[in-house]
Amino acid sequence: MIQIFKNKVLGNQLFNKRLDSKREHNNNLPLKDAKSVGLIFYIKDLEQLRSLLNESKIVDKILPKGVNNIEFVFITEEKKIEFDVPFGYKVIPLSKVNWNKKSPESNIENFIKKEFDYLFSFTYGISKILDQLISQSYATCRVALGEHQDVSSFEMKLTYDQVSFTERIREAVDILHKMHK
Repeated sequence: MIQIFKNKVLGNQLFNKRLDSKREHNNNLPLKDAKSVGLIFYIKDLEQLRSLLNESKIVDKILPKGVNNIEFVFITEEKKIEFDVPFGYKVIPLSKVNWNKKSPESNIENFIKKEFDYLFSFTYGISKILDQLISQSYATCRVALGEHQDVSSFEMKLTYDQVSFTERIREAVDILHKMHK
């Protein structure tokens, strides 16, 4: 019950932030021409987080060679991570996200403000918090790889038969390549 209330309060705080109307989102840029890609995850379970951290290590081999800037952010409900996180990956416990606008910008706010060519999001289930963060993103094309309830925040929402993140990202890359031939 407390978790439902926390998600509702955080969701309302995120939703009430003013969105920049000058942002332009589209899916016109072919993935092969992309230079920067962001990946944002919302993971509740510690074992799922560990598994996804391992799976995501091959993303640079799946994306086109021209993508020279790949950033990963994992938001988790776990308060303490007691295993190694790959270099360059950011794992941010939800309890550490500072929603107070008067304080210095957090890692998550800096990530959301980056102008990625593509931003992929993934979660095992529905996360209103993730949907709200995506809606504030400065990325040109936002692609949902998991379950999301707010489809208006994405330029592309792909449906899948696959369960694993690796299979989903591979299929998304294949679809994006076919789309811009």
